[in-house]
Amino acid sequence: MGIAQRIELKQQQKLAMSPRLQQAIHVLQLSGAELEAYLEREAEKNPLLALPSSRSRNDGFSALEMISEAETRLEGLHKQIGLMRLPPLVAGIAKDLAGELNDSGYLRSPVFELADRLKTSTCHIEAAMKALQACEPAGIGARSVAECLGLQLKAQGRYDPVIEIVLDNLMLVAAGDVAKLAAKTGEPESAVQEMLAEIRALNPRPGAGLGPAPVVDVVPEIEVKSGEMGMWHVALIPEALPKVLVDQDYVAEVAKSGEAAADFTQQNLEAANWLIKALDQRAQTILKVASAIVAHQFSWFEAGDIAMRPLTLAMIAAEIGVHESTVSRVTAGKYLNCRRGSFELKHFFTAKIAGIDKNMEFSALGIRARIKHHIAQESYKNILSDDGLVNILREDGVDIARRTIAKYRETMGIEPSMLRRKKLRVRQVDFSTKRP
Repeated sequence: MGIAQRIELKQQQKLAMSPRLQQAIHVLQLSGAELEAYLEREAEKNPLLALPSSRSRNDGFSALEMISEAETRLEGLHKQIGLMRLPPLVAGIAKDLAGELNDSGYLRSPVFELADRLKTSTCHIEAAMKALQACEPAGIGARSVAECLGLQLKAQGRYDPVIEIVLDNLMLVAAGDVAKLAAKTGEPESAVQEMLAEIRALNPRPGAGLGPAPVVDVVPEIEVKSGEMGMWHVALIPEALPKVLVDQDYVAEVAKSGEAAADFTQQNLEAANWLIKALDQRAQTILKVASAIVAHQFSWFEAGDIAMRPLTLAMIAAEIGVHESTVSRVTAGKYLNCRRGSFELKHFFTAKIAGIDKNMEFSALGIRARIKHHIAQESYKNILSDDGLVNILREDGVDIARRTIAKYRETMGIEPSMLRRKKLRVRQVDFSTKRP
C-alpha cells in the first residue's frame, strides 16, 4: 500500500480559557496575603494601577517579600514529592496531604475524611500517604506515634517483628515495664532494654526538624454577627479587601504623548479594568459562599463544634449554582471572623457519620467534640473506655464503631483510658499529700 498525503476536515469541541478567565480564577483562589503580593506585581507591570490600601509590614517589608521568604517546610515536601515517579493524581494528593500536617509532622485526619474532603478514593489517599511518608525526615506523615517511630526504624533498617510488638505496646514503653514487654516479645530483658534505648533515641516530632512553618497572614474578609430573630448577618469586611484604582491623571498625561503612547495607555487601562472586575467578582463569590455556609452551620455559631452539621463542597456548589472547584478555591485561605474567633471557611466542611435512625446524621467534627467533652468530665472512679464512649454516643443516636472512636481520640491527642486513669490517680495522690 502506498503512502499518500491528504487533507481532512475534522470537527471537535475544545474548552479554551481566555487569559482574562484564567486571571479571574487565579485571583479567586488567592488568600489575602497572596492577593496583596499579586497586586504588587501587577502594579509593577502596569503604571496605571494604584494600590492606596496595600498593607505593608511595620519593618518595611511588603506582602510580596513576605511570600518570598526562605523555603517553608511545605515547599520542601512538595519538592521531594515532585522528584518521585508518581502518577499526577497521586502526586497532587500527596502535596495536599503535606498541607494537612500539624506542627509535629503528623497527619491527624482519618483516611475516609481526607477522601471525602479531597473528593477522591481511600485507595488514592493511602497511595499518596505512602509517598508522603517516604519523604525526609523519616517519620513525617505518620498518623500515630507508633507509626512515626516505626517509619524511622524502617528507614534505619531496624524494623522487625519483635520491635513491632514493642511499638504496639507503647503504654508499656512509656511506663518502662521491661518485664511485661519481655513476656510479650519472648526476648530477654536485656534485649528489651536495648530496644527501649533505641526507641527513645528516635524523634517523635519529625515536623519540628523541617525548618520554619509557613507564615500565614490571617486576614478575615468576612464578618459574621448575630442579628434579629436569631438570624446571622454575613458581610464583607471593607478594610480587609484590597483597593485598586486607576491613576486617571497619569492616563490623561500619557495620552497627550502621541498615538503610540495612547495605544499603550489603552492596553494597560483595559488590563486594569479587568483586574478590578476580577477583584469584585472574587469578593462577591466569597460573600455568596460564606453566606451559604453560615446558613447551613448556623447552630455552630451558637454552640461550637459539638453542633457542627455534615457539609460538603458539592452541597454548597449546588445551592449557589457554581462548580464544586469554585467552592474549593473560595474556601481555601479565606477566613471569617465571628465571636468565637477567626476561622478558615474550609473549617465548616466535615464528613457525615450515620445515625442509628437513618433519618438522622452527625458530623465527624461534632462527634470528636462530643468525645472530647465526655472525656473532660471524667473522674478517677469513672474513666471512659472506647467501648464506654460507643455506648454513650449510641444512646444519643450515633451509629459508630469502637475503632472509629479510637481513631478520633488519637487524632485529638487523647491517651487511652488506662493512661488517663493512671495520670488522674497520680494527681489525686499528689493533691491528698498536699492537704494539711
